[in-house]
Amino acid sequence: MTHSIDLSRYPRLNLFPRPTPLEEMPRLRQAIGCKPRLFVKRDDTTTVALGGNKTRKLDFVMADAVAQGADVIITWAGVQSNHCRQTLGAAKKLGMDCHLILTGDEPAVRQGNLLIYTILGAELHFVGDEGVGRDPEAEMAAIAADLRKKGHTPYTVTIGASTPLGALGYVESVMEAVEQGKKLGVRFQHGFLATGSAGTQGGAEVGAREADPGMRIHGVSVSRDADSQSVKVAKLVNETYAFLGIDKTVTASDILVHDQYYGGKYGVPTEAGNDAIRLAGRTEGLILDPVYTGKAMSGMIDQLRRGAMDDAEAVLFFHTGGSPALFAMPEYYQR
Repeated sequence: MTHSIDLSRYPRLNLFPRPTPLEEMPRLRQAIGCKPRLFVKRDDTTTVALGGNKTRKLDFVMADAVAQGADVIITWAGVQSNHCRQTLGAAKKLGMDCHLILTGDEPAVRQGNLLIYTILGAELHFVGDEGVGRDPEAEMAAIAADLRKKGHTPYTVTIGASTPLGALGYVESVMEAVEQGKKLGVRFQHGFLATGSAGTQGGAEVGAREADPGMRIHGVSVSRDADSQSVKVAKLVNETYAFLGIDKTVTASDILVHDQYYGGKYGVPTEAGNDAIRLAGRTEGLILDPVYTGKAMSGMIDQLRRGAMDDAEAVLFFHTGGSPALFAMPEYYQR
């Protein structure tokens, strides 16, 4: 018995057209030689500032910012953050200023997402590498306090918009995909996505459990070991259930995370990830990225080639965007 979640109770801004497309990937399936049919949920098409998964989360989060009368948005992440790009894009769409606190040093040449921040007119604050430079959370609080003194109403967005409110975006994405599958007469037993700040997987776990409990969500870690990521995701799943008023909980052992595909360091391309980027591009015309979706796709391909999902009718890949990072790492793709 599935629980009906009515997301219309939660204000959102409708920043992008819904539903995002669902496409079959027959040529990728043929190239891998796998039994299940393969599909992709095109959440890279969410339109705001080149799109991506964060726009789904921000649709709810930025509605809260508007309700609180905010006129400036502040958030933080890495120098090449898709989250920062989409938060900035949403802020500008709403007529707000935006401060981005970036962990890392300012490079000599602005490329990729950093180039887009500059074009869109963000206020940039480079704080040095995490653990070495200034604390980004403290920096965010200090900037907010300064803006309040100047008569502004700042609103701070958690990294990745990975809060229960933001996670609703991926409850919604899975619910959409399940309904789209029904219309095509197909059921997804497995769904693959990149997992980092946990909001995408956290929301997807709730969405799958409520819309189709037979669908297993596979998080392909981009930044940490499976044990700690499972704990992080389970915590957000439980917070999201509580936020929705649903009396359910999960434990870390209920969460599936693959940690063998990220190469041991966040933001550094892997050979398998780069191979997956080329294969998806050459078979389906999909543009993946080296930080998130390329690694997630390499994980899905490896699991399929091992025959781990041979009993499934169909497997779904969540394309969460991120392609601007390719243009910040061109040296990996010259040949």
